[in-house]
Amino acid sequence: MAVVIALGIAVVVVAFVVAPLFLLAGRPSEAETKGSDTSDGLADLLAEKETIYAAIQELDFDLKSGKLSAEDHGALRLRHEAQAAAVLKRIDELQGRTTAEGFRSARREKQRA
Repeated sequence: MAVVIALGIAVVVVAFVVAPLFLLAGRPSEAETKGSDTSDGLADLLAEKETIYAAIQELDFDLKSGKLSAEDHGALRLRHEAQAAAVLKRIDELQGRTTAEGFRSARREKQRA
């Protein structure tokens, strides 16, 4: 009986170890999926940009309502603005814009916030 149980466990372990090798064989390579990843990455970056802008607006509201000190507000706002700038730069790179166009876009986006 013990031999049957040990053999069963060994089969399960081997199947668990070997299964990823067979499952990955039918998938397209990373180079083939790069185009679709770009559009997914762009959507993720745009969502992240909106989240950061909402956080900045919330910081401003918290300052006005007295929940945050001016010092804390300034530090947090600078951190969020740096994150937003990095996200905008990545968005521009994905969209293939030139640096000058990216700066104009970032300035317009900042004015909207």
